[in-house]
Amino acid sequence: MSKLSEQIKVAEYYRNYSPPFDASKPVRRLLRHVPEKYLTGLHSVTLTNSQSTRLLRRGKVRSQNRKVRFADCRGLYRAGQVVLLIDKIFLDYPKFFLRFPFFRTYLISEVLYHEVGHHIHRTKKREYRDKEFVADEWRDKLLRSFISKRYWYFSVIAVPYQLLIKPIVDWLQKRGKVKRSASNQRAA
Repeated sequence: MSKLSEQIKVAEYYRNYSPPFDASKPVRRLLRHVPEKYLTGLHSVTLTNSQSTRLLRRGKVRSQNRKVRFADCRGLYRAGQVVLLIDKIFLDYPKFFLRFPFFRTYLISEVLYHEVGHHIHRTKKREYRDKEFVADEWRDKLLRSFISKRYWYFSVIAVPYQLLIKPIVDWLQKRGKVKRSASNQRAA
């Protein structure tokens, strides 16, 4: 568990929005499971919604060779600061699923660890490949580490879970009920 993670400021700024649960708690838990060497230089994590700032309403960023509005992203990374758009993270999922701590922590972790991946790529491990691809690799690595430490008992049911849930998610994606993770916009 990282002591440096306790020094990272986790702030919440919402405009006309209230998250369905205390979103800062899983963020702090997720940060505690990131090795300290990767958190050096990360100053703050801001939890907000897509209507909260003028920058988010008006700005655009290039992501995977296309322009994406900041307000359409689920998370942003800029020079030691991570911004998570909580309303966008939970937009495509029924409120019923958000009752389960594992599920909501998992949804936040996908975006948070992706943005931490951008931080690692920028400050520690420079690679000359697509930024989004590298950030996704770090996301997967950090997420596997978190789940194996925090939810170790899931390793027993990981294979049946993958075999059961993946077809359901694919079916929902085909019906248009849930957007594909890879196609959800994320910004560098």
